[in-house]
Formats: sequence, structure tokens, C-alpha cells
Amino acid sequence: MIDFSIVRKKYRVYIPSEMMNQKYTGPVYGFYHEATGVFNITGSMSTNGESVIGEISQAKPENSSDLLCGYWEDGKLLFVYQDEPYEIAEYTLEKNLFSRNTGILETDWMMDKCAFMLGCGSVGSLVALELARAGVGTFVLIDNDIVEYHNLCRHQCGIHDVGSFKVDAMKKRILDINPHANVVTCTKIVEEVPKEIYDKYAGKNTIFIGCADNREADVYGNRISMMYGSAYLSAGFWERAYAGEIFYHLPEKSMPCYKCALGSGESLSERTAQSRRIYTTEENLENVNFAPGIAVDIDFVTIIAAKLAIDILNRFNEQYIPKLLPSLKQFTLVCNTNDTRIGGEMAEIFSYPLQVTRNLKVEFQDGECPPCKCL
Repeated sequence: MIDFSIVRKKYRVYIPSEMMNQKYTGPVYGFYHEATGVFNITGSMSTNGESVIGEISQAKPENSSDLLCGYWEDGKLLFVYQDEPYEIAEYTLEKNLFSRNTGILETDWMMDKCAFMLGCGSVGSLVALELARAGVGTFVLIDNDIVEYHNLCRHQCGIHDVGSFKVDAMKKRILDINPHANVVTCTKIVEEVPKEIYDKYAGKNTIFIGCADNREADVYGNRISMMYGSAYLSAGFWERAYAGEIFYHLPEKSMPCYKCALGSGESLSERTAQSRRIYTTEENLENVNFAPGIAVDIDFVTIIAAKLAIDILNRFNEQYIPKLLPSLKQFTLVCNTNDTRIGGEMAEIFSYPLQVTRNLKVEFQDGECPPCKCL
């Protein structure tokens, strides 16, 4: 006879409230952590690689099982594993998952938002996960590349993802944070994405985030966002990631688009080095004399972009207090170091390491840009 009055705290089963409310019976999926003796039931089916870890029955089974055994007795759910009683920790995913965001971000507001990730490399992977943690409900992941071993020192994925499409690896990571998120994947470059995807997911509640490796993709992404009345944000890096640049465009305001503001980059300075925003594709790595940047430098700039993206998604939310918008100008430079040994003479434009500029201003192209001219 199992005495449930002496359940030890070590033995615990996490179970969704909806399964309790419907008095669910059947197999349960999730994860078992032997070191802690904890079962984490995620649902009645596998959505992100979960395994069957047990079963819930109407009555206590006569035969013992190597799996977690749950059964209903007098309207109460009881769990046993290897003849040890387990306590129940009931949870509601939406409530518990984002409980620490309360008072800062409204979960219902963020669940209605969509992020088009135009690139899922070192930048896009970090921004996507931060937006998932912030509660964004829908993601459209666009990238035709696969995860390689040389990506791992900067990417948010790991060895088990090597060989898979970056969008598929990121979908798993997002769903691991929020299983209720709607994640759409597209293994194409930005210019080849079917119009039907834009028609379905782009709109005023959407932000396009440019994380590709060239300005052309940013120009194209911003133009698409303007067609659908969506916000746009771009993040990219200079040599060795000693500095990065962040650009945003809000459709409801009269603002220069990416093509007007940056296009080829020549408007930034007469110094051609400053006009180069470089991710450096791995194929071209042998042709350059610098590294594309270490993760800690890339992440510093990217986190600022992610914070700005959250501000943009909440710009119509009267209860939200923005952290960066509109203090940061439409075009912002962020440096990791001003040491000329790393950044060359262009590092001299920064007064100190970790500087975030707030004084740069971009202009329209005097009616030469069709998207802006239509505003």
C-alpha cells in the first residue's frame, strides 16, 4: 500500500492544467530527469521531440510498469513511479511561462505579434529566441542555409543541430521556449519567399527583421515590409564585429527607407571602410584578413536590436514603457571597441568602448526612391 501522505519533495510530476481539468487518460509525453527525480509532462503528444514517459488510467493498473503511472481515484489524480508516490505540480503554460514578464510585457499583446526573421544565423537566432522569451506568438523563419560546425561558436544552436536547416533548428529552439508559438519555416532566400506567406502573416502587427549577410537583402526586406504596412529592423556588423549598425523603419511615420538611408552605404562617410557592413560568408572567409567576430561581440549589438524590436512591437501599447524607442535614432552605430588594432582607423570615430550613438540622422533621396515616394 502506497502512502501518499509521505510524498517526498524530490519526487515531482509537472502536468498541464488542461489535462487535469479534462481528467485526461492516455499516454503522456515529456521528459524525465533522473538526477532530480522529476517528470515534466508536456502534453498528450510529441510536438518537439518528447518521448512517452508514462500513462494515465481511469483506475490503478494491476501490473507495475517501468514508466510513470498515473490514475484517477475518487476524482483525484495520483502518480507512482517504481513504487514511489509523486507529488503533482500543476502548471498553465501561458501563465507560468511568461509570469516573470508581468508588469513589463503583456502576454496577450505579444502573442498577437509576428516576427519575420530574414536570416537565422548568429544574429537572427539570438533575436528570435529573445522575442520568443518576450512572448511573440508567430515566427516566419527564412534562411536556406544549414547549420555547420563552424557556426557553433556564434550560433544559438548546438552540435545536435549540425546538418539540419537553420530554420528547422531554430523552430525547435523556439518551441522549446514556447510550445504554443506558431513557427513557419521557409528554406529560401528572402527574394524567393512565396507571396502567399507574406499575404498571410505580414501586416501592422508584424516586424520584419533583417539579419542576412548583405545590404541588398535589407533593401528588399524593407520594401516588402512597406508594402504590407509592417515595421522593419536591421542589424549587421563591421569587420571583426568591432562595431555594428542598427536601422529601423516605422510605416506610420515619414521616415527614409533602408535604400534611401543606407543603400550602398556611401552616404555614411567618405571613408569606404565605414560603408561596409560585413557578416562575411564562410565561403569568402579565405579571401579576407579578419575574423567575422566572436559571439560576445555579436551578441552585444544584437541584444540592443532585440530590445528595440520589442519596443517597436509595443509602440501602440499605451501600457508599455519603451526602453530605447525613440531615444535611439533611426540609424544607430554600436561599438565593441575603439581600439584601432582591431577596427583600423575607422575605430577612431568612437569615443569609448561599448559606445551607442544617438546623433546620426539619415535622409530621403530627394524623390529618387520609389517606396518612399509612395508615402
